[in-house]
Amino acid sequence: MKKVLLGSTALVAAGVMATAPASAAEKISAKVGGYMEQWIGYTDVDDDVATGAQDLSGIDIKSDSEIHFTGSTVLDNGIEIGVNVQLEANSNSSDQIDESYLIVKGSFGEINIGDENSAMYKMHYAPSEFGIGINSGDQADWTLNGSTSITSSGTFRGPFGSTYVEPARANDSTKITYYTPRVAGFQAGVSYSPNTAQDSNSLVNRDTNVSDGVMAGLNYSNDFDGFNVKASLGYGTFLDAASAGGSEPSAFNAGLVLGYGGFEIGGSFASSDDNGASDGEGINIGVAYSTGPFGVSLSYFKGDRDGTPGATATTGTPQADADTIMLSGKYTLGPGVTAAATLGHSEYTSDTAGVADVEAT
Repeated sequence: MKKVLLGSTALVAAGVMATAPASAAEKISAKVGGYMEQWIGYTDVDDDVATGAQDLSGIDIKSDSEIHFTGSTVLDNGIEIGVNVQLEANSNSSDQIDESYLIVKGSFGEINIGDENSAMYKMHYAPSEFGIGINSGDQADWTLNGSTSITSSGTFRGPFGSTYVEPARANDSTKITYYTPRVAGFQAGVSYSPNTAQDSNSLVNRDTNVSDGVMAGLNYSNDFDGFNVKASLGYGTFLDAASAGGSEPSAFNAGLVLGYGGFEIGGSFASSDDNGASDGEGINIGVAYSTGPFGVSLSYFKGDRDGTPGATATTGTPQADADTIMLSGKYTLGPGVTAAATLGHSEYTSDTAGVADVEAT
């Protein structure tokens, strides 16, 4: 590593590099994994009643696939070093590499460094669902995607469509995260992110960018003679919000899931403040049952979005409320291969003048 000193500017950095170790430890060898989802469905969308701009009803095919490159080695001192790189298998001009980060594990816990979700996101618990994701924003692909009245803005990583949230909807911004070991069922995690950028090595201009994000999570998971309890709390904020008029974006989520003998019931909640038009609240409740290769789930999601003041169907992000219910089932055909189906209904309404409601099945 070169050391550079120019004028009165000093650069000090500490880092970990994954490379071929000169010791008895095994060299890291990449393994290939990932997932592929192919959905075929029919949607009946009653959209843009006021404008009559388009017809979104009919058969559609949706794809979501990633290729994961992972690997790890255990050093002579017992510390495990790993890598995780996730490649979008579908064309994505804005984010072809989804997540890319270094993993350090030991008796002290786990450290992640790189482009990955925060502790508040990854430690969150929510009800199980066995079909199209009702608590991930995926429902918008079948209902709002393409709408010219109520947009899908805020459904991903925002409470309008998910309780898996991040402050400023930062998602995979470059960060460092520490997770404690799990003790008596409890585990904590904390993340720091210089700004909201992903896949960027540029220095952060704190005069113009939301910066210095801190996200924390705490969860509990335990089993009592077949009775399972999972609970989580998460909070995150950016401490410096120069570009947001002095308001620091923040987000909160919580979840509780109870299970026994294949049955599960749970709920989760999320809210966001000072995140602009995506501010609002979301709640997800659901029940599920699984046995052997079979599983069935019934889920409900309620989201509201504050929107942009004065927005219309063609200007800004309009205020909106969302109600979605889904009945899903799955059957495991073999190791890593699952067939699934969903029957769902969504209603989106808005108090914004000139914005038409959207209803989809």
